[in-house]
Amino acid sequence: MAQDDTFADRLRRRRFLRLGGAVGAAGLAGCLNQGELQGETDDGDGETDGGGGGGGDDTDDDDGGGGGGGSSEPIQVGTAIPFSGDLSDFGEPMLNAMQMAVEDINAAGGPLGREVEILDEDTGTDSTQGVNAANKLVETDGVSGLIGAVSSGVTISIAQSVTIPNEVLHITSASSSPSISTLDDDDYVFRTRTNDRFVAKVMARIIQNQGADSAAVIYVNNDFGQALADTFESSFEGTTTATVGYTSGQTSYEQILSEAFSDDPEFIAFAGYPESGTTMLSQWNEGGYGGNWVLHTSMLSEDVISNVGADVIDGMYGVRTRPPTGDATESFVSDYESAYPDADVFSPYSWNSYDALVSYCLAVHAAGTTDSSAVKEEMRTVSNPPGDTYSYTEFGDAVSALDDGGQVDYSGPSGNVNYDDNGDVASDMVVVEVVDGSFEDQEVIPADELV
Repeated sequence: MAQDDTFADRLRRRRFLRLGGAVGAAGLAGCLNQGELQGETDDGDGETDGGGGGGGDDTDDDDGGGGGGGSSEPIQVGTAIPFSGDLSDFGEPMLNAMQMAVEDINAAGGPLGREVEILDEDTGTDSTQGVNAANKLVETDGVSGLIGAVSSGVTISIAQSVTIPNEVLHITSASSSPSISTLDDDDYVFRTRTNDRFVAKVMARIIQNQGADSAAVIYVNNDFGQALADTFESSFEGTTTATVGYTSGQTSYEQILSEAFSDDPEFIAFAGYPESGTTMLSQWNEGGYGGNWVLHTSMLSEDVISNVGADVIDGMYGVRTRPPTGDATESFVSDYESAYPDADVFSPYSWNSYDALVSYCLAVHAAGTTDSSAVKEEMRTVSNPPGDTYSYTEFGDAVSALDDGGQVDYSGPSGNVNYDDNGDVASDMVVVEVVDGSFEDQEVIPADELV
């Protein structure tokens, strides 16, 4: 490799060779508004019969799933993310970030002295297709670990049907449903994206701080919405007068609104998506129902304000995750823009995806094997305190520290990657208010107050 090759040169060449035919029709990520940041969808949240045994705990040296430090073959990690369907905008920027991690990891010699390869499959933002994609990666390709999906429903289906029964380490860098935390997963499932129970708890706190004693919940009728509604009810100290689920794609939500406002709640806690949410808010305004709203992160976009009208939405509240800051985040964004100059934007899940792969590879090195039953025991060891902090592009230094018997606390572009007992990470939350047609941050709530 030429000494004057830049990071972007190397990465673009690797991507061309590895991904020239894999991504195919995925297309570049479009301009994402804040309403798309939730990474959930009504599609793909159903159960599936897919599954089966056998991938990921193989022992042949010529595949990705088995062996320890003695093999020279690349370690293959699978990713099942959407390149088609409702959440297809997220797929390529997430894969881009994982390829950046591959470049950094391999330049440092890799875990166990082996290179890392990413094998990708399209979930289609659908549970059945997602399970089929994961089955191919685990059973046919024999990957040692899997990263994905985006939709919580797809992630849960993959976990229950593929990764958990096959005992394959599974990290999601985008799915946020609280239900993932309670999976019977034997500690094989982790995530680098904040659990939405934090959002629900802050929603309840906002309403209480406004002096309100009553609230109703309107939620999209899928795993994401139901779990958030349940968490809100258990967190809210006042009276939850109604909990009403809805199906997206309707032209009228008057029945939903009538049911939610039947006992005149002072607030609505809304856990849904922008398309249905804007329709619902417009019909709420036209119907003169009264009360106020606290909106999920997915609704915090300029599109929602323009579609509903600033005069309608002014005074409403919302909740979002505090974006990561610091040198690691800034350097990652700069490197991403250099490596992918034609990409309009990158998904916020990009830095989460980078950190998912790096923390996994550090755990592999600490375990001395790709066997997931051993790797899962090291996921917290290399990512949580105590230990010296190693950050973005410092994989090689972290590996050297492990080899010298040191302790490693990985913190990457997404911030601290401290996995709790459920395999979740925590993030500070921000209370937002709509003031004169703009979203204004009102308060930062530290994660340790919500855990």
